[in-house]
Amino acid sequence: NLPFASLQQLGLDYDSLKAIKGDIILVHTSAFGTDGPYSDRVGFDGVGQAMSGAVYLGGQPGAPWRAGVSWVDVTTAMFNAYGALAALMHKRATGQGQKVETNLFRSALNQTNTTLIEQAVIAKNRTPTGNRAQGAGPGDILPTKDGFVLIQVVSDALFARWARLMGEEDKWLNDPRFATDAARGDHSEILSARMAEWTRERTTDEVVETLAKAKIPAGPVLTPQQVLDDAHVQAAHLFRPMDYPGLPKPAPVVEPGARFSGFELEKRRPPTVGEHTDEVLSELGYTPAEIADLRAAGVI
Repeated sequence: NLPFASLQQLGLDYDSLKAIKGDIILVHTSAFGTDGPYSDRVGFDGVGQAMSGAVYLGGQPGAPWRAGVSWVDVTTAMFNAYGALAALMHKRATGQGQKVETNLFRSALNQTNTTLIEQAVIAKNRTPTGNRAQGAGPGDILPTKDGFVLIQVVSDALFARWARLMGEEDKWLNDPRFATDAARGDHSEILSARMAEWTRERTTDEVVETLAKAKIPAGPVLTPQQVLDDAHVQAAHLFRPMDYPGLPKPAPVVEPGARFSGFELEKRRPPTVGEHTDEVLSELGYTPAEIADLRAAGVI
């Protein structure tokens, strides 16, 4: 996430590297990009979250909350991956390298774009609603006898199933306040309150199993350990143990998001810091003696 000026000072900007290797592909991630008044600012995942609108909408009125996971970092890493692959395909066709730029702020805006489009086009001026869904209902995280469950009712068909499950079809299906997803979102507090009455009388497993039979999307709120111990996670082999230098035991690394029918992905552990420095510098034309001098001088 270094600003462009920092890369220039280090001699690691695209023009400097291109002078050494003309067809090089450089993937550069910064906080805010190379254009605009924020281009020299530094930032991390949380800054992108805060400035994208997600933190404001994700909390309660007067109490914004950022996500507990680094979704801006991960999104940017994905953009880096497919940007690099696109550049490699272009290089294979033309022989030309190029610079691929990503930034944390743009990644965050990609994720909140739907909300930003809605604001620009119809000026909805949404306010925070905590865990309650804003465009449908009931959609919320609700308490059970022994935990919490997230439920998502989206579409007229799902809402009709939910009303049948509650045994109150006439009450909900004939009320104009709940005639559409948008209307149900505007009155979601009422729907959440009714659903919470139902979930509080049951265990988490009972709630999830009953909703699954009714074909209503729902899932338990799991702790990190419960995720690792989950029966589906275990049966589907969603993690693979991987040894890594310095760890007391293998780390559970999640399988890649895509599975391919034509080949198996090579499974490598992530590199340690500086593990491939000599290899990369050698590819750039540095001799072993020059690399040793750089290391002795504290440059690498």
